[in-house]
Amino acid sequence: MRSRGMTLIDVVVGVAIMSLIFIAIFGAFRISIELVYSTKAKTGAVSLMTEQLEYIRSLPYAAVGTVGGIPTGNIPQLNQVSLNGITYTVRTLIQYIDAPEDGLDDNDENLITADYKTVKVEVLWSVKESARSTYAVTRVSPPGEETLEDGGTLKVNVYDAAINPLPGAYVRIVNPNTTPAVDVSVTSNENGVASFPGAPEAGGYEITVGGTNNYSTAQTYDDTAQNPNPSPAHIAVVDEQITSITFFIDMLGSLRFSTFEPIGLSSFNDTFSNQSKLVATTSTTVLGGALVLDEASEGVYETIGTAISETVSPALLASWGSLDISSTIPADTSLVVQVYYYDGSAFTLIDNDTLPGNATGFSSGSINVGVLPIGTYNTLQLRAALSTADTAATPELLDWSLSYNAGPTPLPNVSFDIVGTKTIGSNGGVPVYKYSDSFTTDSSAEWFIDDVEWDTYTVTLTDAYDIAERCPNDITVAPGIELEPYYYLAPDTAHSLRVYVASGGIPVQDASVSISGVSGSLTTSVCGQVYSGGLSENDYTITISKTGFANAEETVSVSGDTVLLVGLTAL
Repeated sequence: MRSRGMTLIDVVVGVAIMSLIFIAIFGAFRISIELVYSTKAKTGAVSLMTEQLEYIRSLPYAAVGTVGGIPTGNIPQLNQVSLNGITYTVRTLIQYIDAPEDGLDDNDENLITADYKTVKVEVLWSVKESARSTYAVTRVSPPGEETLEDGGTLKVNVYDAAINPLPGAYVRIVNPNTTPAVDVSVTSNENGVASFPGAPEAGGYEITVGGTNNYSTAQTYDDTAQNPNPSPAHIAVVDEQITSITFFIDMLGSLRFSTFEPIGLSSFNDTFSNQSKLVATTSTTVLGGALVLDEASEGVYETIGTAISETVSPALLASWGSLDISSTIPADTSLVVQVYYYDGSAFTLIDNDTLPGNATGFSSGSINVGVLPIGTYNTLQLRAALSTADTAATPELLDWSLSYNAGPTPLPNVSFDIVGTKTIGSNGGVPVYKYSDSFTTDSSAEWFIDDVEWDTYTVTLTDAYDIAERCPNDITVAPGIELEPYYYLAPDTAHSLRVYVASGGIPVQDASVSISGVSGSLTTSVCGQVYSGGLSENDYTITISKTGFANAEETVSVSGDTVLLVGLTAL
């Protein structure tokens, strides 16, 4: 028997297998090293935590406190320690606790709300840029009956917008006027309360309250030149008394403003001054401002001919309006116009069910094409068929037009002022608002304001336009909600009227609004509004009607840009 050597395939397979085995061993080795390192790091953290707790337990009760904390003491609130090549942060929080066994707050049997102290020691470190932590909590009781040599109790209540207690809120107390200065941070308990028994008697306690990153903040305020009467101002703590203050915070929302030119009436119109608006003709021509049959010979017309208009495909189509035809049709001649739409591959005649009369065609007058759904019928074309049984005569198409409503068209670079209703004080009787700013919509006709506190905002147009529609009418941001108000802006006129129609606070769409002295009537939008510009400074009677509601009539004095809110009563 002859032995054969290894082939190249054998070598490749063998190397691949060995590589997989090596990678697996290396991966297991690396994981084991990381596990050992992580265990070693946590062991160090537990050792530091235990050491700090034992040190605190060894102190006299009166000495158990932190630098800048309540109670005060010589223990740092934050301390960095290096151990075995690892940097740890040791965070110590010491608080007085009002135990419920002898009553809480003003109901405490001996009026001492500092019944004992809790100590929380937390150690933080990182492993491969991954944050780790561990903590322990212990209780330190006074050697005898609880005492409080001096100081009062500062109690901070935190609620959300719905007036529900908010646990886990961040509460920071700062007072540079005490000795030593106070600077301590805690979180509210399950009842939304952060209590600080033993707070040194002093004025000027600065309080800041917040939640997670997506929550609003609230605080006390300094007396400044801009805000000489702050509310709430920094507060004072009095010995043996409870000083309470309440704050409201909640999830932040946002505002995305958009500005547009209003939906407006436009049209395709051909008066046949030339053939520029026709894409195809057969045996027809434009002559003397009319579309007519071609002459087969002098004084003798073709018996049949056609013409096709250019495509009508409006950008930002909102609705179709009317097809208007003007023609002259002598005896023994015929002229019909039909409407076609682009179905994605070719132009197709619109059926009679969708556009009544289109199958036979239209010869003159005004035809309502507003019945066409714009989702399907967004690109139209007009086609004319001319014929004659008397070759000495021809029908004439004098003009045709197709009207439509288009828009809204984005209108960039519009400036506004915005102010909320929440105040933080007053200056000479004038409110100082918590939120007040200005903004200008960008090149996309938008402006996004992030991290907006729940509130109702007044937005004032500072550019020279009339507000034809504002939707929603009230700019109220709910907690955690992105509100997207839009504005339709019309050219500025000296006197204008915007009517907002609602029922039970809900906008009423498709209500008919008549304004005395103004021809025709207007129909409210989805946001329940209509606008009329270019009015005189005068009194107008406004009549509003809609099926299912009682008619309403009001008189309004129009001067400048006037807004009228009308409530309808459902029948």
